[in-house]
Amino acid sequence: MWGELENALAWYAAAPARWVDSAKQDLSAAAEWIWTVLQGDFAEEQSTAQVVTSTVISMIPFVDQLCDVRDIVANCRKIKEDTENKWAWVALVLTLIGLFPTLGSLAKGCFKILFAYGRKGVMRVGVKTLESDMWKATLPWIEAGIQKLNEFLARPQVRKTLAALKIDNPYKYLSKLARDLAGQINTGALLKAMDGAIAILKDLLGLVQKWGSAAMKTQAGEMLQMVSRVREIANRKLAEVLKPVQHWLDRLARRLEVEADMNYRAFTNAVNPHAFTRPSMDAEIAAMRKDKPAWVDRDVAAKYNRLRVEPSIPPGWPDIGEKAKRPLNGAFETFHDAAPIELAPGTVLYRVIDPGSFDNSICWMSRAEFEKLQSKDDWRRRFAVWASWNRNGEFVTYTVPPGKPLHVWEGVAASQVDRNREFVLEGGARQIVLDPKDLEKSYLGKRQSTQWGYNDLGDWMNKVGVPTLTNNWRE
Repeated sequence: MWGELENALAWYAAAPARWVDSAKQDLSAAAEWIWTVLQGDFAEEQSTAQVVTSTVISMIPFVDQLCDVRDIVANCRKIKEDTENKWAWVALVLTLIGLFPTLGSLAKGCFKILFAYGRKGVMRVGVKTLESDMWKATLPWIEAGIQKLNEFLARPQVRKTLAALKIDNPYKYLSKLARDLAGQINTGALLKAMDGAIAILKDLLGLVQKWGSAAMKTQAGEMLQMVSRVREIANRKLAEVLKPVQHWLDRLARRLEVEADMNYRAFTNAVNPHAFTRPSMDAEIAAMRKDKPAWVDRDVAAKYNRLRVEPSIPPGWPDIGEKAKRPLNGAFETFHDAAPIELAPGTVLYRVIDPGSFDNSICWMSRAEFEKLQSKDDWRRRFAVWASWNRNGEFVTYTVPPGKPLHVWEGVAASQVDRNREFVLEGGARQIVLDPKDLEKSYLGKRQSTQWGYNDLGDWMNKVGVPTLTNNWRE
């Protein structure tokens, strides 16, 4: 058992130097290691970049159990702050559902992502908002979770698991499981899951108390008391929040069905990208005069003036000056300020596109900027994108491959003013411009829907057929 535990601990924290120096004989160092790992949790501020990775490693036996224990400890800490905060109890329920033995490793990994984002939503929005509609209040976080789920399902090791289990539509599979869970959850099942996690915690804390210092023994005892006190009142408190969680799971099941439709089915009265057309700038201006959209301002000064002088181009960076080769010529004018930076291998970039856009073009954004976007209006305003340039509706990701860093330009997007100086797109987001020739096709992700729709100003596309979400790489 110790060998498995040692391997599992190593996933979460490096072994103390004393443990290594003593050739694995200093048991007080082992106690310190266990205690350090138990302090980790699902932290509401955990970066989204960590979620998929932590989900992958938590599918490994024993690592999985340690992950569960850490989450239970974190939930109990939150409840200790205010035992009457029922949304802290909702967060605990979402953790406990993920421990149900009826879920296989794959399903458990998928739901860990969705429940992690559900917990974020629960803990960040106001209680009154949640009481009116838990699903609606947490929906922005769920949508972010769906994006992370897509990344998780695209991983090679997950694809192999799907093939081995003969699951050809994972969203439909997860939708059914979510609906089944809604019918299965009750106080008894939740407490059984909690007791299982607490039993593992007791074993681990027993080692800490056996091998650790006097101070560490006291701290371990306090942690066990905290969890035990939460367990004592859990029967009543969990019963109070079952109904909203069941409703939330039903809505999640429906949302997964929609994702299944978008990725695997054809359905009528949807956008046909083969009939896709962009409006001309003149048509766009005429439409805005008739009915001004929220993402554009009228008769105001530019907030972020564009660069007037092209920057000096360091060796190895793309030329974005006036005399640069297409499509980079004059790209510096899309910036309010710009700096040459390096993106490390593994960095993920995002690009919002329409069905007619090339995947490998010059304009991108960081994951952090993409995740700030709440709507199509938000994207158009902050990145200053006219409808005649890009109709949106889809996005694609690119991961900087192993080896050398990617040289790009990064800075604040300049405001865009139409030639009549009547309408202004604000800008202000941090954009990235790169040379498409520096991209490798094998590191491009599949196209996904933004779920913002394809239309902004009237109906510019026929609605027959389906959005194919097909990659479009310019060779």
